[in-house]
Amino acid sequence: MMRRSLRFLLPWLLVGCAAQPGPQYYALTLPSEPVVSSPARQGPLLQVQSLTLPDYLAQAGIAFQQDDIQLTLANQARWAEPLDRQLGALLLAKLEQDLPQVQLQGPQESGQQWRLNLFVDAFQGRFDGQAVIAGRWVLQGPQGERHSGRFNQLEPLSEDGYPALVRALQKGWLQQAHALAGQLQPLLH
Repeated sequence: MMRRSLRFLLPWLLVGCAAQPGPQYYALTLPSEPVVSSPARQGPLLQVQSLTLPDYLAQAGIAFQQDDIQLTLANQARWAEPLDRQLGALLLAKLEQDLPQVQLQGPQESGQQWRLNLFVDAFQGRFDGQAVIAGRWVLQGPQGERHSGRFNQLEPLSEDGYPALVRALQKGWLQQAHALAGQLQPLLH
């Protein structure tokens, strides 16, 4: 009798275990702008020196702000690769596109270049259906010049769910990168 019951329950147990959803991974994608070959850039050198995230954003789970003080990290909705790398790649692609006269460099030590540091304070979904993108930037010049600014944007989600959240976060980040390029352009000359 016991053996018969187990044969009956085994398929249901297997279905139950298989029905447990695994984590879903999300990635920010580079803009699909056509790459236009240009002559070697002769303008000023700009190094994106660092992009710093708070500890809660440096985790694999996508962050969601449940109210004015509570943040949670999703267990099942995760970044496909570290968020700082994804944000850095998008930023570099957008700056390269929007500042064609500037020579962009990776981290190197040189006194003859501009250095850009970004500090991301918020990059998460919010309880009211908004994606929140906020932070600040600091630009240091080769002669000791120092400029800084802040960014803060709310981007509405087109629908519920993590795919819509990731798309809204990406859209907002690209808009902020475009705005940053506009702020940097007059400072770099």
